[in-house]
Amino acid sequence: MKKIAVLAEMLMLSLGAGCHERIASNRAGASVAPEEVPMLREAEDLGRRIRAHDQYAMRATSLMYSHGVDLVEMGTRGWVTESRPDGCAVTFIGGDPELWRTVCVVTFTEGEDPNLILVDKDLSETQAAMFSARQLVLGTVQTPCSGAYNTVVFPRDGQPGWLAYALAASSDPNLLLVGGHYRATVSADGQTVLEHRALTKDCLVLRNSGSAGPDHDEVAHTVPHALDVRPTEVHVFLNLVCGKPVNVVTADRRLWRIEEGRISLLVQP
Repeated sequence: MKKIAVLAEMLMLSLGAGCHERIASNRAGASVAPEEVPMLREAEDLGRRIRAHDQYAMRATSLMYSHGVDLVEMGTRGWVTESRPDGCAVTFIGGDPELWRTVCVVTFTEGEDPNLILVDKDLSETQAAMFSARQLVLGTVQTPCSGAYNTVVFPRDGQPGWLAYALAASSDPNLLLVGGHYRATVSADGQTVLEHRALTKDCLVLRNSGSAGPDHDEVAHTVPHALDVRPTEVHVFLNLVCGKPVNVVTADRRLWRIEEGRISLLVQP
């Protein structure tokens, strides 16, 4: 497995946010086939979930450092984020593969200040499975596009197991790393990769700077995507990260737009 500097992920910055809206086509003649709608909605939902978990991890990391807690010094190797009805718990994990342990926990509850608890204890069965899935998805990164990767793991909908993401990251908020992202489907016990794939083909990096002008299209990012005939969840995630529209040209030469987490078809050949 290629060595990746995963500790640097704790310093990665994230930008922007978005909301979910109904899928639509923007131009006459550019209509989405009915059978594609569920797949596009799933991509939107997954992209929003990735962004939400990534934001919680970023906020928790910033909170730790603001309180003078050096995660690297404490031997932290990563984290898992567990959704709750009223928020999220971010558990930072250290130790070694034979005995991963909780280093600290940051809980976020709607309407309340975050709560930080330094604690040394065993992982729960769920946390152990999630962290194992995290390690496995990092092992699927065949062509790293960054020296640091963030990870997101959450349960599959309606099926046992986990969706685990390895996301190429940068400490420069003006850079948008379009390439280098991977997804793995992992068994419920976190021990087996059932399926994995690269979500992008090349290590494309865009500069995410500048302000919107009178023509909104001038600040939209346009990216090629030769692996699929539809945008994936990572394109939705990137749109929510950069806060700008993302245009995607897919393998069938259709042009899509993702704006505020919403996928729409602009042009079809």
